[in-house]
Amino acid sequence: MNWELGQKIIDKLRGCKHPDKKYDENTNNQLEYINYSKDSFYEVYKNHKDLYSCKWEQYLHVYDKYLNVFLKENKPVRLLEIGVSKGGSLEIWGEYLPKGSKIIGIDIDKKCAEYKYNNENIEVFIGSASDENFVEKNFENMNFDIIVDDGSHICSDVIKTFELFFPKLNNGGLYIVEDLHASYWKNYQGGYKKKQSSIEYFKNIIDALHFDYILKFNYKVSMSEIDRLKKLNREIASLAFYDSILVIEKYYNKYRPMKECKIGTDYSNPENPVKFENSQFERIFK
Repeated sequence: MNWELGQKIIDKLRGCKHPDKKYDENTNNQLEYINYSKDSFYEVYKNHKDLYSCKWEQYLHVYDKYLNVFLKENKPVRLLEIGVSKGGSLEIWGEYLPKGSKIIGIDIDKKCAEYKYNNENIEVFIGSASDENFVEKNFENMNFDIIVDDGSHICSDVIKTFELFFPKLNNGGLYIVEDLHASYWKNYQGGYKKKQSSIEYFKNIIDALHFDYILKFNYKVSMSEIDRLKKLNREIASLAFYDSILVIEKYYNKYRPMKECKIGTDYSNPENPVKFENSQFERIFK
């Protein structure tokens, strides 16, 4: 889904026909019909009738943009959502993802296990996703294609949860963190440029993405931190930050640093044209 359509979704939700007009929060019928596909996340979310769900408007096209690939493959996937709340989002995942997908939720509220869900493939575990003992006991041999953190939003919880569950994400999978705006708020252990905040933690992973190119550290860095950066460098393919939401893609198989791919004639040395090696290209991007 392109960003023009994404903005149209936001405008439709706000009841705004033109960007230069003020939003009317009381109606969403002012925007002319937009041709969304019936299996888009927006349409599935809009037409959901069962348990309650609440997502920020900008998330709807982000999810459609990144999760659509799973629809195209049309194979059951395993999704974990941390933070069940009223239960509706678990049902929506089940309605949106390919038939037979397993949807698992984690929440500290015991009521979440008592809800009657509209999908027999939904399972809820009661406990804290940042509790290492709980995670080891219940998820020791479990892996996921998609992980969504919509839990407490407390910075230390978000960071610990990532460290416990990212290793359980399958290669090629997506790890999504919602509501990162909370990391700027004091009551969630956050603050602007605060080192212990979750937003600063994920910003630092950008350095891990580029670890192969760091020739020298300009200040003292512990060996444990260097090892962490190196490990994440082999695992993280991309980080995409949007308003309040982060999408992290896990590599299929990065076993060495990237190499340059050279092709064509160098006119400073025209007698020796460079021949491209397909095998090298395939090794890099497989």
